[in-house]
Amino acid sequence: MQKDTYHSKLLTWGIWITGLATAGFMAADILVRPTLGWVQLMPVYCLAAFALMHSLTFMGTRRAVWFLALGMTLPFIAEYLGTNFGAIFGSQWLHRAQDLRVPVDLMLPGAVPLTAVLTWYGMLYVTFVSSVYLLKARTSDISAFATVPLTAGLLMALWQLPAGPASMSRHMMSFTQSGFYHGIPLSSFIGWFVTALFVVLFFQIMEPTAVDADRFRESEQRLAPLTFAMYAAFVGYSSMICLRQNMPGAGWLGMVVILLFSLTLLVRSRAASPVMELSRQPNAAV
Repeated sequence: MQKDTYHSKLLTWGIWITGLATAGFMAADILVRPTLGWVQLMPVYCLAAFALMHSLTFMGTRRAVWFLALGMTLPFIAEYLGTNFGAIFGSQWLHRAQDLRVPVDLMLPGAVPLTAVLTWYGMLYVTFVSSVYLLKARTSDISAFATVPLTAGLLMALWQLPAGPASMSRHMMSFTQSGFYHGIPLSSFIGWFVTALFVVLFFQIMEPTAVDADRFRESEQRLAPLTFAMYAAFVGYSSMICLRQNMPGAGWLGMVVILLFSLTLLVRSRAASPVMELSRQPNAAV
């Protein structure tokens, strides 16, 4: 496999620092009463910084830049349509920063919070990397072109099971008509799934060689599994917020998602070879 990734001690330290900072701010947000607005924002900023630095080491500079561009531009369009026209996610709007008493948050055109776009980018990255690993997908796997985006979309939708109610309880998101799940309509989950699917699909079109589970076996990729921990941490973070906000159903459902995700990782880690390999020839393209 071509060595096209970039590694440095600075990036390694940056990944560890932003990863630990994300966990620290999430713990602070759960423990602080009353909730401080800026504490809510910091896990999102740290996750985005983690995703950028991790993608540089895992995928290389060109692919990392492509993922950054697609992972922020397409979700911004989706959020813009959802916030202003009720499209994609249903009849939804996001409250402005002053409604949260968070003066440090920035608003993008169309009243779309910067944190919403950064959340998309960070979570899209960790779900994409997790999907590649869970499927043991490779560039030569034709089926991976569809299954990786589908799996990433599913992981995003599962994360929303606790994250959606947590956002609703904090008045960060609302709908003109109450939905079936803690006030959230089914269209919102479909919107998260479809948006994630198309972002990952477009990324694969632009960079098909990025889908390569063999990278996880490289000695330089010892930090790759941190993306799995980051996904589980954000699901757990949202679950704890739900439990604190007296929504035990959503909170414990998030814990079930973590358990299933962890068990799936354990099972997949025991697979010695890609499960969807198209060709077993030694000279097959990677």
